[in-house]
Amino acid sequence: MKVPCEQDCNTSFRIDKMTHMKKYYFLLSFGMLLLAQVSFAQITLNLALNSRPQPYLSDWVYPINGQMIISYQEGTVAHDPNVKLRTTLLDQSGSVIGTSNINAARIYTLRPGVNQFTMADALQLQNLALPGNVQFLLQRTGRLAAGQYQLKVEVVNSAGDIVLARQTRLFSMVSYQLPVLMQPANEARLDARIAQNIITFRWTSIIPASAELTFYRIQVYEILPGQQPMQAFRGNRPLLDEPVSRGITQYLWRSNLPMIDSTANHRFIWTVQSLDVNGMPIPTMDMTSQGRSEPATFEIVNQMGSLQTNSKNEDLINH
Repeated sequence: MKVPCEQDCNTSFRIDKMTHMKKYYFLLSFGMLLLAQVSFAQITLNLALNSRPQPYLSDWVYPINGQMIISYQEGTVAHDPNVKLRTTLLDQSGSVIGTSNINAARIYTLRPGVNQFTMADALQLQNLALPGNVQFLLQRTGRLAAGQYQLKVEVVNSAGDIVLARQTRLFSMVSYQLPVLMQPANEARLDARIAQNIITFRWTSIIPASAELTFYRIQVYEILPGQQPMQAFRGNRPLLDEPVSRGITQYLWRSNLPMIDSTANHRFIWTVQSLDVNGMPIPTMDMTSQGRSEPATFEIVNQMGSLQTNSKNEDLINH
């Protein structure tokens, strides 16, 4: 049997020694880490934000929009439990839209354990410095424009110079597709003897369906001689401007206008405005639309009885 040489034994001894030293340093480092965790206070942040919160930012006080939880674990080393929040609003690409003023931020005194806050506390709407166009939209509508956003919240010390915890969450403001006007369709021709009694207006619902029922408002404008349809739409007072029962997508108009009189003007343009429960226009990508659908024109024909009537008040075919 071959006896191992002295060199091989020494090599094996050095390897075993190095292995034990590595284990020793690992255990020592792990122990120091645990000691540090026990010694110093621990602060963790959980931002449980609804990915599709309510559109009005002032409503973020309600639990349906989520909540912010700050957990505070005391250590053996004295730690100041007073903290502030720094809030940053970003767009989908990560570009900063606005940041809160840390000097004006409220000071919170954390209790050991779980500290619960509303999403309104996390947002700090009154303390959020926003650019002029965003601030103007908020003041006018109480909402952000439809789109994707990010909310970043940082827990900092009371001086505002040390970040103790942070978290970022994505959320979206829903953009709706406004109703499509169905009847009368654009450039429709309605029989005068039926229109004299009643005109039926129909449109589709908004897409996607809102969590709360949508209110609609129907508006009909007269197109005066020499006017372009959009001139009448933007400049004239409506002949009809009426709210529709909540969730209903039809309206029957008894105009009492002289539809049969061939000397009267019989060209009109109409639209539907979609409103939320607060009476504000439904948000779309085009905020200038004010919730109004693409308008449609129609005219009254057959004043002298030269065309056949349609007893169901359907649009006539334009020959």
